[in-house]
Amino acid sequence: MTKAFQLEITEDNIGVLTFDLPGAKANKFTTAVMTELDQRLKELRDRNDVKCLLIKAGKNGIFIAGADINEIESISDPEQGYEVSKLGQKVFTKIAELPYLTIAAIEGACMGGGTEMALACDYRIASDHPKTKIALPEVNIGLFPGWGGTQRLPRLIGLQRSLDVILTGRHLDARRALRYGIIDKIIPKEMVVESSLAFARDVLAGKNVLVRSKRKQKGPFPVLLEKNPLGRALVFYKAKKTVLQKTKGHYPAPLAALHVIRKTHGKSLAKGLEFEAREFGKIISTTVSKNLIKIFFWTEAVKKETGVVESEPVVKDIKKSAVLGAGVMGGGIAQLFASKDITIRVKDLNNDAVAKAFQQAAGVLKGKLRRKRIDRFEFNHIMAKITGTTDYSGFGQVDFIVEAIVEDLDIKKKVFAELENHIREDTLVLSNTSSLRINDMANAFKRPERFAGMHFFNPVHMMPLVEVIRGDKTSDETVATTFALAKKLGKTPILVNDGPGFLVNRLLVPYMVEAISLLEEGYSIKRIDSIMEQFGMPMGPVTLFDEVGIDVAHKVAKILQASMGDRMAESDMLEKMIADQRMGKKSGVGFYRYNGKKKSLDPDMAKYITIKERTALKDEALIQRMIYPMVNEAARCLEEKIVKQPRDVDVGMIFGTGFAPFRGGLLTYADTENITRIVNSLGEFAAKHGARFEPAKILQNMAGGSEGFYQYFN
Repeated sequence: MTKAFQLEITEDNIGVLTFDLPGAKANKFTTAVMTELDQRLKELRDRNDVKCLLIKAGKNGIFIAGADINEIESISDPEQGYEVSKLGQKVFTKIAELPYLTIAAIEGACMGGGTEMALACDYRIASDHPKTKIALPEVNIGLFPGWGGTQRLPRLIGLQRSLDVILTGRHLDARRALRYGIIDKIIPKEMVVESSLAFARDVLAGKNVLVRSKRKQKGPFPVLLEKNPLGRALVFYKAKKTVLQKTKGHYPAPLAALHVIRKTHGKSLAKGLEFEAREFGKIISTTVSKNLIKIFFWTEAVKKETGVVESEPVVKDIKKSAVLGAGVMGGGIAQLFASKDITIRVKDLNNDAVAKAFQQAAGVLKGKLRRKRIDRFEFNHIMAKITGTTDYSGFGQVDFIVEAIVEDLDIKKKVFAELENHIREDTLVLSNTSSLRINDMANAFKRPERFAGMHFFNPVHMMPLVEVIRGDKTSDETVATTFALAKKLGKTPILVNDGPGFLVNRLLVPYMVEAISLLEEGYSIKRIDSIMEQFGMPMGPVTLFDEVGIDVAHKVAKILQASMGDRMAESDMLEKMIADQRMGKKSGVGFYRYNGKKKSLDPDMAKYITIKERTALKDEALIQRMIYPMVNEAARCLEEKIVKQPRDVDVGMIFGTGFAPFRGGLLTYADTENITRIVNSLGEFAAKHGARFEPAKILQNMAGGSEGFYQYFN
């Protein structure tokens, strides 16, 4: 069997251990790989012809992806999790105890276990390749570093920086990793091997020994906080407070990591590793971890999909693009395309409007500049990719156009009919509509096969989902090209067939409208929002109205009412608010009143709420009133083949709305709740509040059986 590790010894006695997992695109630590590495290290320990060991990867653009998550997913016993942790710790400790200097030469992604292995080395260097990212991202799958990461990183760079890295799972490029003290030098990507060997020779010659002094933060403040018990207590207190603010206590992994670091700080490495392993064994078997791992696998599966199943269409390489409409969405889309090195031309009716797109794009980039995600040169390079116009000049050269104008069918059709006279026959046109039917708009085109929907979510640079909407006449090439482009833009695409509200908005509107009904039953804005935040939503439904814009939400609801009127409660509350210019956050007042970044309850809001009936429901029932209609609508979407499978619903809701990832998504949550219970509750709600709660026929068919969505639609 071909081995994963190859050893070479240079003439000047530098050992070069190359990790190159056969038949795999990425290096990852499986049990077999760890066993082989363990044996290799035993052999290396006893060699007397090695003065220094350099560990590098044989993959292009990736160092080590971390542990094999398939193996992690299968672990449900805490004792087995403990043994897995101990194995990794034992192997990496052998690296740390080799009788000569060790250096990790990092190029490409260095994740999780890869970073923990590098931390066991005496030195770490990293190339300036754009794919070089260093992270301990275990919290993103409900875990924490269990192969020594919670022990070695704080010892290397101090408490505050290590907590920032471990508790957030953030990815550091080479420059930031150097500032943090995780790596000791940045080397050019063009000469990784040569530069690595040169660094090793300098270390052997004593030329780089002072580099270690740069690792920990200097100055009186870090010392004051980390070198005395009261300071450390403050560090841990603030870290816990920040974690709870972000996670609302739903995610046990960052709290467990914090617990491990706090309990082991100042203890011996051996005791620290033992405590880490025991706590890792407990966290690995949690439901939250299993749900987050499942989401990870979904996103990996999407990366391999094309949006087309039955054919292999040609995927166009998009180099030049355009966006119609220079509002918030248009500017956000322009920034996104330009950031991925795709030139984009922005068109609107006048220069003032076009200028707003530049302001929007620059605003996003200035944020990245402040956080040092990009430098001034990159800022200017990206902005230079964006041009503006008030006519169609330059549109004859573009490959791909995104329409982001006003949400009005007649206006869109008029613009599309005009646009077709100024573009090539093979130019693809995509609409960013959030609610209008793709088939209705396609009628404006002579070649509707090149038209589809590409629905971004606001804010464009932050929201990871893109709905790729296929119309009846959309070609496979259009779908596949849009799907590939979405992934190139760093987004997670899902394929949605044309229908009212597509997927995400169709599910979201009943949820938001039901919140209005609950206000009219006497429940407070604060309680409704608070309950849903505790449930795990990123914000409550009332706050969501303000974020989206009262006018925008009302318009989408009105459009969907034509096909979903029987499933939506009626209220004139939004119309009264719009009449008084209460548009939400953008106008400074909506359901809440806004002062900069602060929001507060507005007593004037009481005059817009007419109490139609008074009910007294417990929190659980209020959650059901808002969430179960989404489940009901999702069942209809699957029945109507709006999406292909339950996974697409869960991916759409998690990445499009922030639906509680720790619950695994809307339909995973529904399966956990039990379909029969959901149908019975909907029936009770229907009897009391009307037909909008009537369970979908397919949901009724599922009730009484043992199958959930993932079994029924498999």
